[in-house]
Amino acid sequence: MPDSSFGWPSRDRGTLIRSAIRTWRDGLINLTGSNRLLNFKPSRTGMISLVRPSPEDVLSRLARGGAYRFRSLQPKQTDSGADNPPDDGESDAGFAVPPPAFDKLDTDKPPDDLAAALRSLYRQSNQGYLDRGVWVLYLAFGSLTWTDEDRSRYTSPLLLVPVQLEGVGAAQGAELKSAPEEPVVNPALALKLSQYGIELPRVDDLEDVTLAGVLDAVRAAVADQDGWQVSDSLVLSYFSFAKEAMYRDLLDHEDQIAAHPAVAALASGGRDETSSAFFFDEIADHEVDQRAAPESTPVILDADSSQRASIAAALDGRSFVMDGPPGTGKSQTIANMIGVLLHAGKTVLFVSEKAAALDVVRDRLDEAGLRAYLLELHSHKATRKQVAVALGTALDTVPVPPAPMPPMDADTARKRREQLNAYADAMNRKRGPLGYSLHYVLGMIAKLQDVPAAPATGMAPVNLTVEVFGDIRGAADRLSGAWRPCRQGRSFVWRGVTEQGSLDSRLFQATSALDTLSGMARVNATLADAAGLTRPSDAATLAGLLDHLYSRPPGLPED
Repeated sequence: MPDSSFGWPSRDRGTLIRSAIRTWRDGLINLTGSNRLLNFKPSRTGMISLVRPSPEDVLSRLARGGAYRFRSLQPKQTDSGADNPPDDGESDAGFAVPPPAFDKLDTDKPPDDLAAALRSLYRQSNQGYLDRGVWVLYLAFGSLTWTDEDRSRYTSPLLLVPVQLEGVGAAQGAELKSAPEEPVVNPALALKLSQYGIELPRVDDLEDVTLAGVLDAVRAAVADQDGWQVSDSLVLSYFSFAKEAMYRDLLDHEDQIAAHPAVAALASGGRDETSSAFFFDEIADHEVDQRAAPESTPVILDADSSQRASIAAALDGRSFVMDGPPGTGKSQTIANMIGVLLHAGKTVLFVSEKAAALDVVRDRLDEAGLRAYLLELHSHKATRKQVAVALGTALDTVPVPPAPMPPMDADTARKRREQLNAYADAMNRKRGPLGYSLHYVLGMIAKLQDVPAAPATGMAPVNLTVEVFGDIRGAADRLSGAWRPCRQGRSFVWRGVTEQGSLDSRLFQATSALDTLSGMARVNATLADAAGLTRPSDAATLAGLLDHLYSRPPGLPED
């Protein structure tokens, strides 16, 4: 009998999982003409084309730790409208003359455009690093002009060397130097060309890279392509390709990823038979102190009951989503999870799209004395040199864990926690015979703070029942209906009314009479105004006057 999962043959199940992996993978990167890594176009502030020195010289100087400043070869426009002569080496595109330690990067951009582009690139670079901890500013050495299957013509940068800008806007001018990252051949272009069976070279270390070697390798790889051209251009711009590494990982290790039960559960939407292993009942708030007591859970930071339930689930090896609005302690809970898992002898990989989230958790672990157990693998600390230094430091350092709480203090904390829990339970326990908790009753009383207090007589009933309490509430409702007349006394407008039946018919008659009176007043408005009879109480006088006007004197013949 064929293996199946919820009615899916194993063959269809594997197809579903691999299809989901391909969908995830393809959604990571953009291999269309809208990607700047594939279709790089000139722009005023998004790039700076460099004329000299030669790209090979620039690459060599950066590898030695050298730095550059920028110079425009265009004349600078003066306030009078006249052009200054081209830069002769004494001035620097509106900047002060750089010291001899800095070589110059010449560009055809006008001075104002150069300054605007440097400011824009500086902002892009800083924003990318602050948000995701990655460098986005690169010197692009060389380019490939190629044609896709639709005969569209593109130009793509080849060798990307990370750099950083400093002193943008300062009097001495912007400084460009190598960033603590490794060079890379355009990963988006490499992935795109791999679809055509073309493999681009890879580079690992800036010190071992020669531009001529990279360009020659690319020329050899595309030699059979008609009309494709490799140039040795040099451009400063920003590029983002952090997800290309994830794409490559999903591509190269698809078999291993597809075999993981978590991937199968995600791909099937929880309908796969392996998904049942991920279902579990979280610890209820009232059970946390019994099943995950603080004295038995070595948290390194404060944690409430819901946070400790998440920590216990992580320690139990569960997979789950922890959700909550900002400020509810998610970062602190993650730091606690890492601390507890380290105590259990486990290794933890903490991944985040935002570099700030990594820094917050790192700082909390550092404050708890666990810095020696951390290996940072992002931003400039992910280079091979920095990783090797961190590993060497870990081998040479014997970390000392923070001292635990003394047993006497832990026992005192446990007793106080039990007292607080008992108080909370007593306040919220529903009690008979009314079925209300003390917390609920106090809330009811708090809502009555603006209600006048009625005089109390006698003692409250000791054996209060639901029936008696209902009678009391009914009497209170009746009293509330009579409270206003009693308080206003003779000024109450309905005082003296003794009608016992319904007032609906009386009120309807009164409304009808008022409508009739209002109509008559409108018809005789001229007479009423002349006689000064404008109030409802003047209705009898107005009626008598009308009777006098329309009555016939004795002896007059009829019309």
